[in-house]
Amino acid sequence: MNANVVVIMCIYRSDNSEMLKTAINSILDQSVLCDLFIYQDGDIPDCLSEVINNYKNNNNIRFYSNLINKGLAFGLNYLINIALKEGYDYIARMDSDDISRTLRIEKQVNFFNDNPLVDVLGTSCREFGASFALDEKHLPQTHKDLLDFSITRCPFIHPSVMFRASVFAKGHRYPENTTLTEDMALWFQLLNDDDIRFANLNEVLLDYRLNENTINRRKGFKKAMSEINIRAYNMILLNQVNLKNVALIGARIVFHLMPSSLVKLAYKKVR
Repeated sequence: MNANVVVIMCIYRSDNSEMLKTAINSILDQSVLCDLFIYQDGDIPDCLSEVINNYKNNNNIRFYSNLINKGLAFGLNYLINIALKEGYDYIARMDSDDISRTLRIEKQVNFFNDNPLVDVLGTSCREFGASFALDEKHLPQTHKDLLDFSITRCPFIHPSVMFRASVFAKGHRYPENTTLTEDMALWFQLLNDDDIRFANLNEVLLDYRLNENTINRRKGFKKAMSEINIRAYNMILLNQVNLKNVALIGARIVFHLMPSSLVKLAYKKVR
């Protein structure tokens, strides 16, 4: 079965070659046939080039590259533009160090077929690779719940997401100049489009890799204030102003400034 899905992935010089190989194989081993577009963002070491060369003869994989590092959002948008030109029905995300379970693509396509009003679909995941990893991470499932949830939290596990191509045909893209991560900036952009609906499939279909440094990348006063300002702005824009959201947004500054040991404990116990 050809699901008319393309999976898009970006790679960088710091990626791990064995993890990349595992990620690619997890897409090739899907229960339904799908294509994989990989964008090389900047120069990469020989170990990654060797992995790429090993797949050059696979008809379901295409490689694109730019020797100048342009960032993740640029690379994803580059691949999205190609996917739209080639008429794919669905565009799925994948990271170069995660693992898609065999039924992931099939189950997401089936969900879209059964739920024609849903445009963006994530899944649950198993986290691994860090002391604060969760055996199962589940997020709200309906658009209404995700709209409220998104004001203070991320509504999707990004590498688990599949989009209808029509989302991008409308002109939406990952923002390339943002103080938020490119995925969170896109979620807010899409939430402000009244015609787009979110959902999560409440099943673990992705193994999501963490490491102990994940926490450190999210710390700092400047990052905290940037996130608070954008979340507060969208809370008002999306008409989601309530005491709970105001309190949770304000609490983000505590989260960003707490010692890493306490943040890890919070990640493990209260997510």
